[in-house]
Amino acid sequence: MQGSTGTTGLGRVSGSVFIKGAGLVAATAILVAAMVLTASTRSAYEIVHDHLADLMSEVSVSYAGNLAGHLKFAKLDAVEEQLGLYTERAGEHFVQAGVWNVAGERIVKSGSASAEHAATMADLARRALETGEIAIDRKNLILAAPVLYGNGTTVGALGAVWTSDGLMTEIIVNSAVDMAIAGVFFLVLIGIATLLLRRMIGIPLQRVSTAMAQVADGAYDAEIPMTGNRDEIGLIARSLDSLRLRLQDAAAAEAGREQARAEQAHAVERLGRGLMSLAAGDLTHSLDETFASDYEQLRHDFNATVSTLNEMLASIAENATEIHA
Repeated sequence: MQGSTGTTGLGRVSGSVFIKGAGLVAATAILVAAMVLTASTRSAYEIVHDHLADLMSEVSVSYAGNLAGHLKFAKLDAVEEQLGLYTERAGEHFVQAGVWNVAGERIVKSGSASAEHAATMADLARRALETGEIAIDRKNLILAAPVLYGNGTTVGALGAVWTSDGLMTEIIVNSAVDMAIAGVFFLVLIGIATLLLRRMIGIPLQRVSTAMAQVADGAYDAEIPMTGNRDEIGLIARSLDSLRLRLQDAAAAEAGREQARAEQAHAVERLGRGLMSLAAGDLTHSLDETFASDYEQLRHDFNATVSTLNEMLASIAENATEIHA
């Protein structure tokens, strides 16, 4: 019996509409949060990427200006020194940089990028040498800035490949941590809300459901709880109580009819015995047991009839004796 009760209790808990509702809300919230996180991360990536592209252009143009005199007079050591300073300035965003002379020959290189990005940087460097303007691939953060000397004569180009991976990793990690913390608080709030809803709605409904089961089993005198509530649960409870009263009245009426049928059957059975006794010539048989009120007059009439017959027979016997004498 205990095992059965435990299983039933577990079934009630696992089938609770509030637990199902809380699970659905939590799953929906997690899905929405994941979508928001993805959208915010993408937006943050675009903002950071654009900002980094602008910073790359600004820094590259500045250092390209520092290279002008060194390239003009072929001071390779000074060019390498400036490229080292440029690398330090780029910091964690730096991937590769190179310096091209006016003839389009790369004379200094620092760092290492993929072959595809290195080729793109070389193409942009040649374009910068030809046009005297910055050539940039903002999507891949690859740039080439012309090195201008004096009145704007192009004496070389500074090419660079940067990356936003470091910033994006930091953004994703921070967003994930914030989302995890928010998720924990959200789940705690969902749990508290579920408990409160179960206390305010689930338990009252369970009590009303228990009373409903008792009424269904024929316990029409069972007390229906929550009839005084002014909410929907109270409305359900009052409707159930009204139904209980109607069923109680119907059961009482049926019980009355059953009693009437039993009383009728009893009266008919006793009268039948009395009539059979009369038919057998037994005029001493009388109905002494009280009948139900609806049939009591029949008993009196039967007894009166028997008494009358006895008197008639006694009179006849007396007359016969006198005649015989």
